[in-house]
Amino acid sequence: MWGSGKCRLTAGFWLLAFGASLLTPQALAQQTPDFTEAEAMLHFLQSCAAGKASPQELDRLMALPGTELVVEQQNISRRVTMEQYRSVLQAACARKIAVVKPAEAGTRAERGVEGLTQDVAPSLLWGRDNLPLLESRLDELRRNRSIGDALPLARKYLPEQIPLVAKFYVVMGGRAGAAAIEDRLYFDVLSSSWRASVGKSPYTSPAEVVEFFAHEAHHLGYGQILDRKRASFQFTPAEDQTWRFLTATLMEGSATLLINGHETLSDVQTMPEFPVYLAKVPELLAAMQDVLQHALAGPMSGEDYDQSTSPFLGMGYHAAGAKILSVIYARRGLEGVMEVMADPRQLLTTYNDCASPAEGFRFDPQLGGRVARMGKSQEKATR
Repeated sequence: MWGSGKCRLTAGFWLLAFGASLLTPQALAQQTPDFTEAEAMLHFLQSCAAGKASPQELDRLMALPGTELVVEQQNISRRVTMEQYRSVLQAACARKIAVVKPAEAGTRAERGVEGLTQDVAPSLLWGRDNLPLLESRLDELRRNRSIGDALPLARKYLPEQIPLVAKFYVVMGGRAGAAAIEDRLYFDVLSSSWRASVGKSPYTSPAEVVEFFAHEAHHLGYGQILDRKRASFQFTPAEDQTWRFLTATLMEGSATLLINGHETLSDVQTMPEFPVYLAKVPELLAAMQDVLQHALAGPMSGEDYDQSTSPFLGMGYHAAGAKILSVIYARRGLEGVMEVMADPRQLLTTYNDCASPAEGFRFDPQLGGRVARMGKSQEKATR
């Protein structure tokens, strides 16, 4: 999932559990995005700019599935309520940034307030002043006939072939540029446009929109594979938390390197914001080792886990995962990457085997071995 310019997509993908069916003409038709929420948000902002917005119009906007999606995405690694989001929309309509208090105690709720007031609210205020641009970009997306290419591209980089069906949405008013929520994928025109306006990233090209949807569709397919793999083992609570972190890193790293980076770290480095995160990779890998060591010794409390994984928010998961997989790719090719994706427990030991001295970091071998041996197979456990 992209937290900016794209994804994010960050933690939380281990929670994906959903059904899929074979592609049919009806399923293929679902690849035409649903623009309902984006159009409703545009009309709401137009009404606000004209001083004619009504509570009923806001009610209709809040009730849409697309609005639910943009709030649900924020709750992957944050805590945001529908009431908080509504208050941000109301304030933006009056050209103000809402005063939002955390919905509860803890890091996740504080992150929620930060996202609403530093990302969502400024983008809404910018949107009020740039309505013709937003309208033209919606029209451009409606004319984009290549979006259906996203699912074949996502399937290309899965460790096994599985049926993959997704519902595409175009939205406005979220924090992430794109996201996957179960079998629903969205691209946020407003978030992406605002980030481009403040220099965080250039606006997305039509080809990049396809890659964004493919990145999120990859999460859907890979999530199913990981759910099945997870069900084949009996993990302790500590091992389960370790698995959760490993799969979040692999989920974002594989989609970033293989789809958005076209299998090369050099292409990842050209993506907006990524050079900053890739420069942090040495410290991210050290932080990754720390998270895994504490998880295996724990598990950590929810609050401790949220704090210890904070460095991976934004593009941290993407950058760390892409770097690790690029090292494996350099030595073992795409096949080697797929083998690790098929069994995330092997990630650390495989990276250590492939890393040259120039990489400068290797995971503790004992930690790598412990992770590789996690869990008892369900088959053995029932004998």
